[in-house]
Amino acid sequence: MIPHSILTLYHAKPLEYFIAAAFLLLFIPFWRYVQGGRQASVRRPAAAPRRVGWFAVPEHLFFHPGHTWARVESDGLVALGLDDFAEKLVGPLTGARLPAPGASLAQGEPAWSLVADGRTVDMLSPVDGVVVEVNGSAVREGRPIADPYGAGWLVRVRPTRLGANLKGLLKGEFARRWMTTAADAFRRRLSPELGLVYEDGGAPIDGLARSLDPEGWDRLARECFLTE
Repeated sequence: MIPHSILTLYHAKPLEYFIAAAFLLLFIPFWRYVQGGRQASVRRPAAAPRRVGWFAVPEHLFFHPGHTWARVESDGLVALGLDDFAEKLVGPLTGARLPAPGASLAQGEPAWSLVADGRTVDMLSPVDGVVVEVNGSAVREGRPIADPYGAGWLVRVRPTRLGANLKGLLKGEFARRWMTTAADAFRRRLSPELGLVYEDGGAPIDGLARSLDPEGWDRLARECFLTE
């Protein structure tokens, strides 16, 4: 009986190893599938925009030197808006004069106007295109645009020369260097009025231009937006 038991055990061991190995081979892809499904169901929060001093400069946007931006959407349209610098410079706004759907925009030409204190300041379009949609609700009287790079977009266009237009815009590190230069130039201009434009000693308040030059703030804004 003993030799028979030993022989049976001898033959059973390879079978056990085979079953264990097969289980592992099947379990690993199953576990990856389960974990992958769980990860896919979790919406990760978007990365916070990179900042240059006072101003946010998101990595995925294309910036025009006149402080407007363009974002290529998944449907092929391009969303346009004003950057954080422009919003802090002029806001809070009374309103905005946006182009009508069907209007044609040209890169480097006036696209919309910001309205505050009864004065208007034009801003330049970052791309060529035909207006498909406008976001009038982004601008509420007496309030800053809370999310200028997201829900605060102003216009969506169907681009006509997108490839060529994007070559003339700034993105990533180039955009951050440009914003650094713009911010440094404006800081030098603010001094010695810095104390008038800070809120709680931290970030500057909205309406920098009006705090710096109540009478000529619109001219200052046009200089920054390259429309003077």
